Amino acid sequence: MKITKGNPDYTAMDSADAGGGTLIAWQSRHSNDALWDSFLAGSCQSHFYQTSMWAEARKLDGWHPQIVLITRDGAVQGGFQVLTRSKPYIGNIGLVLKGPVVNSNDSKDIEFVIRTLKVFARSNRIRALVVQPPDRDREMPDLLFKSGFSPSHLEHAIKNNTVVIDLRGDEESLFKAIKRQKRQNIRTAMNSGVTVREGGKDELPVFFSFMLETCKRQGVSPSPASLEFIERMWTVFSPTGSIKLFVSAYGGEIVSCLIVLPFGDTAYLWKFGWSGKHHKVAPNIFILWEVLKWAKANGHSRADLGPISRELASIVWDGGAITGEQAKTYSFYKLTFGGEVVRLTEGFAYFINPLLGRAYDFFMPCLSANPYLKSRILFSE
Repeated sequence: MKITKGNPDYTAMDSADAGGGTLIAWQSRHSNDALWDSFLAGSCQSHFYQTSMWAEARKLDGWHPQIVLITRDGAVQGGFQVLTRSKPYIGNIGLVLKGPVVNSNDSKDIEFVIRTLKVFARSNRIRALVVQPPDRDREMPDLLFKSGFSPSHLEHAIKNNTVVIDLRGDEESLFKAIKRQKRQNIRTAMNSGVTVREGGKDELPVFFSFMLETCKRQGVSPSPASLEFIERMWTVFSPTGSIKLFVSAYGGEIVSCLIVLPFGDTAYLWKFGWSGKHHKVAPNIFILWEVLKWAKANGHSRADLGPISRELASIVWDGGAITGEQAKTYSFYKLTFGGEVVRLTEGFAYFINPLLGRAYDFFMPCLSANPYLKSRILFSE
């Protein structure tokens, strides 16, 4: 499907002549846009954060989605989804996570998309626009910076790494890449009768209780913080098979759960929960191995385990020594399955008021000792 002038579902925002045709930016009149989601499904740059499904779930948190598509002669070439909300003392803010998504390496095409971000911010009175480019986009970060976007300084909210496992080899190679102790744990689980199966929506409360227990043991706040959000995600993601719940059991008792979001070539191992029981038979380790096998068998070439702590990521990148305390963390657990700690682009911020932008650039680095306060400046209620 192409977008043409006069289409009642879209409003033209901007245009530019480019090699091979005319680029046009269109703002969708719908928060659930099938054309946008279809484009994302075929792009190697895409992430579930940019889908209408994710936006629908985030409405529970007070965010309002808006979608902009970029076409060349009517065919979609890229775009972005913005989540917006109003904040006291600042006004409207916007969040573009893992976007814009552009199926082009041409700097002129990307520059037009960045220009469209600014047009969108001005026309929608977005005082502050926070952008984190797609994980695998190597061109956009430099162009954002050159176009007047500043570092976001939101280390607490914008993650700078993720752990990725390459699933393209054979299963034996995948198993050998796992740390020796974890391989022994997996064999113990198999020999002890631990099982892993897919679960259903009725088991989400069990998952959520396990996730809360896991967060409590790790001393972190649960995210998401409500069962309602997870159930909403299930409602909007499950019709397309874009969410899976896996549960491990021992002796007929459910012990651990893992939510997976399959999207494109990647299986995102999104959220994990373990009751803490039966650690000697390693149900919390066995479930991850079984999910990796499932992802590979279902055609995914990558498994994304999500971020680890910034401190541990820096140690890995610098080749430093991991302490005994760090080895007890969930972050370290992710490292034991043979994945790579991939650097992600830190977020950028754009302010339509230059004075506000300069004030933000000046004061935010001064708050480095208080990341919670830094995140509240843009993301609190």
